Amino acid sequence: MKREEYLDMVSAEFMSIIHKYIPNRMIVGNGYSEMSFNARLSKKNQAFSESQYYFNGSKKFIHWTSVQYLMSIINYRELRLYNLHNSSDSEEFAYAAEKLNIENNQIDYSKNYLYTLSFCKASELANEDLWKEYGNNYQGVALEFEIINNPNKWNNFMLSEVFYEIPQNFIEMEKDLKIFHKKYPHAETFIDLGKLIAFHKKPDFSKELEIRLSTYFPFNHTEAYEKFCNTEFRLDKGRPRETNYFGLKLWVDNESPFVKSDNPQFDRRLNVETSYFVENPQIKITNIYFGKNCGISNEEFTPFWRKLNQITHYKLGYEIENLELNLYG
Repeated sequence: MKREEYLDMVSAEFMSIIHKYIPNRMIVGNGYSEMSFNARLSKKNQAFSESQYYFNGSKKFIHWTSVQYLMSIINYRELRLYNLHNSSDSEEFAYAAEKLNIENNQIDYSKNYLYTLSFCKASELANEDLWKEYGNNYQGVALEFEIINNPNKWNNFMLSEVFYEIPQNFIEMEKDLKIFHKKYPHAETFIDLGKLIAFHKKPDFSKELEIRLSTYFPFNHTEAYEKFCNTEFRLDKGRPRETNYFGLKLWVDNESPFVKSDNPQFDRRLNVETSYFVENPQIKITNIYFGKNCGISNEEFTPFWRKLNQITHYKLGYEIENLELNLYG
């Protein structure tokens, strides 16, 4: 058998293992160089539409945050996606990766370049455990938002529930790959499962009921990272000192007279390409719930509410029709 025929045969055997556990449409390509074989997952969200990593429920969600960060979201008209070094679970990703025999350098790579935003279904608004944990015991804010464009057209964004167990199909795939390596001891194989492993956490975190929006390696060039990504330093003990984030733009009604102006000096329309809210999630704020311990008294709340309504008009171009007039809890 010629060398090329032999490599084709080994490659086909490797891919038969991959396709056994990962649907064909999720694989965008594969290749090899001598005895190094690889397969690549698609960047198109539609490729995962028949898998568990595709959220099919109502696209209205709750994101808990602080009052200060709420105003930052509105003023800058963006939600921040942090890389996994920001996670409250110091062993996140490593938990699943260890079971799948993924090397430490690949774990670090994935945590550096996988960016996520966490939230829950809007139906969890009354969940006291979530208000206490993520709403800082009702001192924070529950930001309700809706994703209003078609997820099938997203490029390099995924939306999925978080699963609190090791994916069994990946464990079985790793077992088959071990047999493959015994048969071909000089072979090297690689498929980056980072974007999928990010939707798995320890059972200890199951009370979070987390849903994640994620993007893996969102920029193609170093220059893009330098331009769009920012660094924060954290002082919390037991947490990484450094974490990176980038801002995902909120949808702004550019046709609204509140943001549109014939005078370029005062025009506040969101300047993005027309494809931005096709390939990226289009997020619209639908409500804001202030916790009962947020620091705003009942007497202060009404004028604060009016001011907030005014700010959202001039920043986002639309009124939040259901903006709550009462403190929640």
